[in-house]
Amino acid sequence: MPWLPLLFVPAFAALLGLVSFMVSRMGWSRLAAHYAVAEVPAGVERELLGYVRIGPAKYNNAVRAGLTPQGLWLTTWKIFFIGHPPLFIPWSAFGPVRRQQFLWATTYATHLTSGSDTVSFQFSSERLLRALPPSVPVDG
Repeated sequence: MPWLPLLFVPAFAALLGLVSFMVSRMGWSRLAAHYAVAEVPAGVERELLGYVRIGPAKYNNAVRAGLTPQGLWLTTWKIFFIGHPPLFIPWSAFGPVRRQQFLWATTYATHLTSGSDTVSFQFSSERLLRALPPSVPVDG
């Protein structure tokens, strides 16, 4: 059976695809139902977010954000493309933001409105916090 090790690569790719799809069902797909886009415009400068939680799923260092006056662009690494289309979330979808402190780490929590549904969204980016318009209240 010299061909058996060759099955590792497709089996690993299938497992990674399945995991990516299952993680997306925890929150990203609910946002994608209303905010999915084909691609992020070329002029949008994006940065890697160190801490992001969408619903119960953590995306630490796997999500890039683009900040524009109209809203937030989110993409994942290309390896997680299954179930994770690019998103454009307008600032009007953001609920009030609460500051949370645990030991030395500060995070920010809010809810994103997606149709009749809401999805919890947590992040640690100070740049994202500063980009929020005045219409989004920040508590703390």
